[in-house]
Formats: sequence, structure tokens, C-alpha cells
Amino acid sequence: ALAVDYLAREYPHLSIAIAGRDAAKIRARADATRESRGVTFPTVVARDAASREAMVRRARTVLTFAGPYDAEAARALAASCADAGTDYCDITGEPQFVRDVVETCHERANATGCALVSCVGYDSVPWDLGTALASEATMKRGGAVEIDVARGHAGRSRGGVSGGTIASAANVVAKPKSETRGMGDPHFFAKCAGGWADKPDVEAAKRWPSPQGTWAFDEDTKRWTMPSIMAGINAKVVARSYALNPERYGKNFRYDESDLCASKKNAILGTLTLGAFGAAFVVPPLRWLMRKTILPKQGEGPSEDTRENGFSHVYVVANGRDAKGEAVDSYCCEFEFIKADPGYKGTAALACEAALCLAIPEERARLDFAKEGSGGCFTPSACMGHVLMERLNNAENFSVKVQKLKDTVFLV
Repeated sequence: ALAVDYLAREYPHLSIAIAGRDAAKIRARADATRESRGVTFPTVVARDAASREAMVRRARTVLTFAGPYDAEAARALAASCADAGTDYCDITGEPQFVRDVVETCHERANATGCALVSCVGYDSVPWDLGTALASEATMKRGGAVEIDVARGHAGRSRGGVSGGTIASAANVVAKPKSETRGMGDPHFFAKCAGGWADKPDVEAAKRWPSPQGTWAFDEDTKRWTMPSIMAGINAKVVARSYALNPERYGKNFRYDESDLCASKKNAILGTLTLGAFGAAFVVPPLRWLMRKTILPKQGEGPSEDTRENGFSHVYVVANGRDAKGEAVDSYCCEFEFIKADPGYKGTAALACEAALCLAIPEERARLDFAKEGSGGCFTPSACMGHVLMERLNNAENFSVKVQKLKDTVFLV
């Protein structure tokens, strides 16, 4: 509903359809949009393979919000787009789904020339795009500069978690070990087609340290930090961006992530609370009880006040060295959500802008993969890069800027 409302308000002139499996629900959504915005969107019912494929072949770009994604219908939609040559975006945060799509669809999308881009919401655009932009700025400071490490940090924010996010997380932890083996590796889907699988000569670059697991003091921000609950997906997306374009980062590139805290005490308490929640969530009876009592149910989300007045600051700092091994000036990308909570309203707007990078022909023509005449399974930064940054800076709910680390004010 938030995405439909955003598109109706900001882009009423574009040809947009609302699709889904439940005819009554999507028609009700279209009626509500017509009444509130005066914009009529056609509806498409895609209940089976034939109707889904017909829909995909009529579309220029498909943007799907229907999670949890690790289900047959979601995988089939991505595969249909790959076979039809239709660009595709989703807002998943489920690593095994991304890996499955990369393994089964990368070559098919390459053959048809389309882009399949997962994780175009709060998971994981701020961190992925921020890493690419901060790394680019740092590498431009001199000859032969390479990035040593980039660190992402969530700063001051106000938002809420949706029931769909909880359902996706529950879906991940409920999987048998045979399906999640290796998921702790940040290169979980960077090793697949288009990534390290096609670049055996840079095998050594794949070894990264384990994600931050406790409280720690960060020298770049001069802040105490705690582990990031989102590092599990964000690091994997950054790793695939690196695998797709290692020359944009350097052979010794590493990535880590944490959340900024106001004090050491807060960092310790935050770490212990996060650990306790995680330990409880992986125990089936406790997970069931939490979902029944204290966690939002699927379809539920933050209040209207939180959605409309939420905000978030995400920072990524890139540290580099020149050919002599000497440190160069570090740069920071600050990604800000304005008047939008990051996980709900912000994600809806962010995903729409990402999809429009592909759906608008003039924008798509500026993307590297389109210039090269190739396709495949990409990350947001590898596919959309500066085009997405420009669109976000022209939208009312975002600010994306890159500046020297020493000039950055970190809000906690």
C-alpha cells in the first residue's frame, strides 16, 4: 500500500499496474488509490504459472514486496523475469533466497539481458551503496589507492519492525541445517555465478574477519558500538558487490558493521539484549511465544506517526592505503531517511526509486550493465550506483552525501 501510494503521488504519469494472487485485495488497493490520489492503476491477477508469465512478459520491470521470499512462488517469479528478459527487484533480507536466485537465474538473466536485483530496501541499500560511494571517494584521493576496510554503522534512528520482517527472520532460523549450511560466511552468495565463481584468480580476497560480536570502541567514529543485527544480510550484499567488481575496492578489501551507541554502558546493554533476543528466537517454543505475544504479526507494522515522522542515519567509512602502504584520507557516506521510518515507509520509497532506475528507459540506459549489453543477478550498488544516488537525492525522503571522515558528524 505504501509503495502504491508513493508511486501514485510522485509518478502518476507512469504506466504502473498492481499485481498479486488475491483479486479482491489488489482491486481494493486500486480503488483506494483512485479515491485518495485520483490515479487509476490497472490490476493483474497472477494465481498460476501461465498468468504469472503473461504478466511478466507485459512488464518492463517487476518490483515485489511479497515475503517471506524463500517460497516456491517467489523463486518462480524471479525465474520468469530472467527467462522473459524483464528487470526485477525485491526487498528480501533472506540470504538463502538470494543465493538460490543467483545460482539458478544469473546465467539466464545474462542471456536475456535483464537485471535481477535483490535487497533494494533498508536491507541493504544504505550499507551497500554507502560502501561503494565511500570507497570510490577514498580511492580517488591518489594513485593506486586501495580500500583496506569499510565499516558500516547505524546511527540515530526512529522506526519500527514489520510483521513481514519477523516472518522472514523466523523462516530463516526454522530452516534445516542442510539448507543454511555456510550462511554465516559473508561470501555466502558472492561465491556464486558472476562473483568469485568466475574469478578464481582473486580467491585470496575472499577471507574476511568474523562480524563484530561484542561491544567495541570504533576509532573512526570515536564511538562505542554494538553488533549489528542487520550485518548478517548487509555484509553478504557488500561481498557480492565486491565479487562483481573487485577493482572498485581493491584486493585487500574487507567489510564490517556495527551500531553506534551513546556510551560504553549502552553498548554493553545493547549487546546483551541483542544476544538474549537472538538466543530466544532460535528456540522454536520461545519463538512461537514471542510471535504470539510481543512481536508484530504478518501484515502489521509501525504506527502512522512512526512511519511519517521516523528517520535514520547510516554511515559507511572507507579507509584506504596508497601504493606505499600509507593511509590516505578516509571518506564517509551518510545515508539519511527523512520523515520516513527506514523499515516501512522508507523501504517502500527506496525500493520504488531503485525499480525506476530500471523501468525508466533513459535511466536504465545509464546503467553499466545496460551499456555493456549484459544481464545477471546484481546488487543495488553494482547495478544502479550513481543513478540511484541521484534519484534518492531528488526524492523528498532521502539524503545521500559523501564527505571526508574528519568533516562528518555522527548522530547517535
